[in-house]
Amino acid sequence: MLITRRRFLGTQLREYSRITWFFERIFWAMHLASPSRFFATSRVTHVNSDAFRDDPYAATMRRARRTENYLIGWIVIEGGLVVLSAMSTALPAWIPAVLVTLRILDIFQSAVNLSVFDQLRTEESIVISSAVRTLVLSFLNYLELLVCFGILYASMIDRLNGAQHWTDAFYFSVVTQLTIGYGDIKPLGIAKLVTMAQALISVAFTILIFGRIVSVLPRINSVLTHEGKD
Repeated sequence: MLITRRRFLGTQLREYSRITWFFERIFWAMHLASPSRFFATSRVTHVNSDAFRDDPYAATMRRARRTENYLIGWIVIEGGLVVLSAMSTALPAWIPAVLVTLRILDIFQSAVNLSVFDQLRTEESIVISSAVRTLVLSFLNYLELLVCFGILYASMIDRLNGAQHWTDAFYFSVVTQLTIGYGDIKPLGIAKLVTMAQALISVAFTILIFGRIVSVLPRINSVLTHEGKD
C-alpha cells in the first residue's frame, strides 16, 4: 500500500514539476543509501505505520530514541577519528575520508528531506517529536559538519598550503564553513573541491536551519493590527 501511494504521489509530482521530482528522487536515493534507515524508519514510513496509528506518541518517542542513539554513535566515531588525527597514526587516509564523507551526505540528505521533500511523499502530515529537539539536533549536525570536514582536511593535510599541524585542518574547516576565509591556509588540488562542497552544503544547511527556527517562533501580534486600531 505504501509503495503504491508513493508511486502515485511521485507521478503527481512529476506532472506538476519535473525539476522538483528529479531532485526529490535524488534525495530519496540518498536516504535509501544512508545507514540511518537501518536504525530508524523514515518519517514517511513512520507516519504511515500501524504502530503510529495505534499510538502516535509512543511510536514517535521510540523513533526519536533510535535516532538519538544513531547520532550518539556517529559522535563517538567522529571523536575517535579526531583522536587518531591528533595521534598521527598510520591509519590509511581513505578510511576516515570515506566514513566522514558518508556522514556528511547523511546529514545533508536528512536535513533536505525533512525540510523539503518528506511532506511531498505522503498524504499524511509529517510529525516530529519536538520542535525544540529538532533545532538542537540540527545545531549538533552543524557542529558535526565542522568536525567531519576537519577530519577530511586532516586526511589530506598535504593539500593545505600553510597548514603545519593537524589542528590547522580543523581551523580551516571552521573558517571555511563560517565563510570567513582569512587566506592564511589555501587548498590545493582535490582540497579545492572539498572546500567548495563544504561552502555549498553549509550555506544550504544554514538556510534550512533558519527556516526551522522561523517556523517554531511564537507569533508576534501587534496592537496596530487589531480591529479598530490604526
